[in-house]
Amino acid sequence: MARRYWNINLEEMLEAGVYFGHGTRKWNPRMAPYISAKRKGIHITNLTRTARFLSEACDLVFDAASKGK
Repeated sequence: MARRYWNINLEEMLEAGVYFGHGTRKWNPRMAPYISAKRKGIHITNLTRTARFLSEACDLVFDAASKGK
């Protein structure tokens, strides 16, 4: 799989209304690596990591589509 660099930036993600947090009472301990902070009873999702994983997902979809899958 060739690595491509998609133009995904945090400002556009926020403008698009990306999900970036949830209440601390509704959390799964396996999500700990993806949480960057806790403020006012809300876990804040690490958007930098989200952008990286979104880029990797775009690579996978692009490769599958190019192979006709």
